[in-house]
Amino acid sequence: MTSSPHTLAAAAPSPYLKEVTVQNFMQEVVQASLQVPVLVYFTASWCGPCKQYGPILEKVVNEAKGRLKLAKVDIDKSPQLAQQFRIQSVPMVYIFLQGQPLDGFQGPMQESQLKQLLAQFIEAGPEAEMVQVTLEAADTLLAEGNAAEAEQAYKVILEQDEHNIEAITGLAHCFIAQGTAEKAEQLLSQVPEDKQLHELVVAAKAAVTLAKTAPKDANLDALQKKLEANALDHQARYELASALFIAGKQEEAIAQLLAIIAKNKDWNEGAARLQLLTFFEALGHTHPFTMQGRRKLSSILFA
Repeated sequence: MTSSPHTLAAAAPSPYLKEVTVQNFMQEVVQASLQVPVLVYFTASWCGPCKQYGPILEKVVNEAKGRLKLAKVDIDKSPQLAQQFRIQSVPMVYIFLQGQPLDGFQGPMQESQLKQLLAQFIEAGPEAEMVQVTLEAADTLLAEGNAAEAEQAYKVILEQDEHNIEAITGLAHCFIAQGTAEKAEQLLSQVPEDKQLHELVVAAKAAVTLAKTAPKDANLDALQKKLEANALDHQARYELASALFIAGKQEEAIAQLLAIIAKNKDWNEGAARLQLLTFFEALGHTHPFTMQGRRKLSSILFA
């Protein structure tokens, strides 16, 4: 990933990272660990692996937003500390909590492994709770059709946590709802590769596809009248389904495609079935409409 959804300007030195020596060890490690876990990172200027591992540690600590702190110890500048902790090689990390070293691990390790290891020591603080509250409010606004207000709420979350998948995909849905699917597509392209198969990302991408391929300026009333005149006008029904889905009437949209499949499952090389699967993908596999629609689809295909 070359850029994040919301790249922030260069910030001041992080308050969660400290250079530690014998003189300030008690304050920055022992006393600080009474409040939050402190990672004591033993390193050296000549250590090649440390140059790669240090930025990973800093990134993980900064993303914890105060629920972790990093105390960096240069073993050449503080040989007493290196001797006290019996440091044989670097990089080496000790985890301090409540004034005591709880665990230690020798690096380097992958970011995902590090996060998994540290998860047991991190509690969700007030900031994390506030993000969750804001996320729920944004989701409600979007569901109620207030895409512009929801967009601002999602952006507030991303200012705090630029990698929050729920906020990124929620923002993408806001763009789609406001008729700017291209912005949603660009936003989703910036999601890290290891998150591209996340269910929410897959769903948002499917929603982008639907928005880009939906009939432009579709007139629901006109399409309904076409069907009243000819119930077997599958093309009109197909277009109506797409327009209904984009308009937020997903259950009705699914019903229209199921009606086509029930009459002619092979119509237009199975276009109705393929579109229905895209609907399911856009809603998510656990959405009630998806589960209900899949049951109905199975009963039609295997009746």
